[in-house]
Amino acid sequence: MADLSSFQRFAKLSGQPVFEKDFKEAVKYTRVSSKEQQDTNLSLDFQNKTIDEYAARNGFTVHASFGGKFESAKTDGRKEFQRMLEYIKKKKGRIGYILIYTTSRFSRTGGGAIKLAADLRRNYGVRVLAVTQPTDTATPTGQFHQNMELLISQYDNELRRQATMAGSKEHLEQGIWCLRPPLGYDAIMINGKREIVINQTGEQLRKAFTWKLSGTSNEEILRRLKTLGVTTYKQKLSQIFSNPFYAGIIVNKMLNGKVVKGIHPKLITEEVFLKVNQVRAEAKGKFGTYHQNERDEIPLKLFTKCDRCGNAFTGYIVKAKNLYYYKCRTTGCKCNKSAKTMNEQFIEFLSTYSIKQEFVEPLIKDMTAYHYQKNQDDAKRHQELKKRLSEIEGYLDNIDENFHVKGTMSGETYQKFKLKYLDQRAEITQEINNVVTMSSNLTKLLETAAQLSVKLASTWTSSTAKQKEALQKLVFPDGVYYNLEKQAFRTEKVNSVFALFASLARVSEEDKNKQGSISATLSSQVGMTGFEPAASSSRTKRATGLRYIPKDSIL
Repeated sequence: MADLSSFQRFAKLSGQPVFEKDFKEAVKYTRVSSKEQQDTNLSLDFQNKTIDEYAARNGFTVHASFGGKFESAKTDGRKEFQRMLEYIKKKKGRIGYILIYTTSRFSRTGGGAIKLAADLRRNYGVRVLAVTQPTDTATPTGQFHQNMELLISQYDNELRRQATMAGSKEHLEQGIWCLRPPLGYDAIMINGKREIVINQTGEQLRKAFTWKLSGTSNEEILRRLKTLGVTTYKQKLSQIFSNPFYAGIIVNKMLNGKVVKGIHPKLITEEVFLKVNQVRAEAKGKFGTYHQNERDEIPLKLFTKCDRCGNAFTGYIVKAKNLYYYKCRTTGCKCNKSAKTMNEQFIEFLSTYSIKQEFVEPLIKDMTAYHYQKNQDDAKRHQELKKRLSEIEGYLDNIDENFHVKGTMSGETYQKFKLKYLDQRAEITQEINNVVTMSSNLTKLLETAAQLSVKLASTWTSSTAKQKEALQKLVFPDGVYYNLEKQAFRTEKVNSVFALFASLARVSEEDKNKQGSISATLSSQVGMTGFEPAASSSRTKRATGLRYIPKDSIL
């Protein structure tokens, strides 16, 4: 019989690792399944103790430990888990086991876990050993038993997830937001109860809704928010504007199309939220028509609404005649109008809000005097509020130091006083914003507005489409309506300063020559128009509405 050793060099390996029973070089992996388990550390201690005792009893050498913290087993993208796998790859051939407490500690991904365990065996000669469920995975029977345990872990995880989702759905249906709150809100514990509260970022986001409602672009809103310490991006801002949570309304996939009124505090009213999204839709939202190119021939598109149905006008061109038209977007309304004619009619309408040159000087004189007289009491109130705000900030610093640094205050007491002082700070800050104080820029702003009003129609005519739109929004913040039958424009809101200009324009030639008639008209009209000058440049702009004068100048 031939010596078979001569054929040894032709022998082929199976590709499967050769498991040696005495190759007991191992790593240890422990994991907890909740934040509470991590904080109490009970589960981790018990896992470590059990694994260490098993290793000592059975002659295993543990080279490294991994985990030891909260990591969800729903995916295998866990940081500690991945760190362990990288270690095994680097130590290929020198590690034979991963010691775990139970198979559920290894992974709850079911089929994914089975494949991962098989890859470890096949590629690295590493077996997963649950010390409370010891199975010899070197045999098909042992592998089958372990695979069954991994599948059962996944099944158990899915049952837990289903129960959790059912509980979450029940809470959502009751108006209780049990998930992570959006930007601008915090979830805090008060007397053992989870509460959703508006934080400082939320106070700034409230302004963003106001700015959007007035027609401010997203780019400008992002810039303003950044100056207030809130940095975000375009897509996130759009998500904020379209999230009804800020209006106290809950929507979620778990509700399957149902809309629920939440019990959390509103950042804005429902009316403001709907108006903001109407503005977005009319501008370029998914429910509106997005006009990528601004056309000088149709600057009134979207800004003007049909007086018959309330829908916005769009613009189009009849290429055969090279003529532009405005058209109501409501099907069947049949409200079409030549853009040239409609633009001319708008110029006439705009002219009614111009002021004559001889009225400019007395206007500025009387309105400035009114401003300073009115703001004497407000300036005093402003100082009182600033002092009170400083006191509240001191209280907040004090409780933060007592809780975080000195440790002399309990968590429950800290949360109680923290919420109290945050509420007081928000109220005082809001009141400060509402207080009218002195403004060194008022006269300059009034001069700018007055000179703009003198040549309002001609400025609009000679401007670009973008500048026209800015001027339109400056004078008519909520847009205008066009009545096809009457061939006329109307508006529901006029900038208070231009409303005053219009009232002065109606002073007759006979009245304007009377002693003091202009001053008398100004005195009576200031209160009627709601003109409220303010201290800082930004406050004055908010009060008068003059913030819409374009930077690229329409003067």
